Amino acid sequence: AFGALVQSAVACPARCSCSKFSWSDGLQTTDCDGKGLSSVPSGITDNTQILNLKNNRIERLPEGVFDRLVNLQQLYVSWNQLSALPTGVFDKLTQLTELTLYNNQLKSIPRGAFDNLKSLTHIYLFNNPWDCECSDILYLKNWIVQHASIVNPQGHGGVDNVKCSGTNTPVRAVTEASTSPSK
Repeated sequence: AFGALVQSAVACPARCSCSKFSWSDGLQTTDCDGKGLSSVPSGITDNTQILNLKNNRIERLPEGVFDRLVNLQQLYVSWNQLSALPTGVFDKLTQLTELTLYNNQLKSIPRGAFDNLKSLTHIYLFNNPWDCECSDILYLKNWIVQHASIVNPQGHGGVDNVKCSGTNTPVRAVTEASTSPSK
């Protein structure tokens, strides 16, 4: 039993590396950057503070996939192929300060998806094909307007760089009158 305990303490998903890296300010990091993953790997430890899943081929996040990771402070999911997010996928991540979702295929964000992210200081949403014709976009529009200072900060175009698919219109400019309910 003792062997299993030691094993779980240093468990790390296959193909990823796990450590308190100097570049991560000594935070417990699970680094799966560019590993060709098509799904979130199993075996991510509960004490993970930084989870790097960028530059993979992840198309979907299963419901509850991050629920155990309550210590997460930074979550990088950019440069994947996510087309949708499950309802409540970030609900348990109350300590999250940074979330990157840029360069995916996201068309909208489920209503309430960001509401529990009370510690968030940086969120990156640019380069997604946001569907501004569907009223599902209104949650995202209202959220980014209310949290404009943390959206795409530090030279990433700010709130105006969350653009509607096929146009240069910023999502923040969408009105309820210009959208239709989802089919």
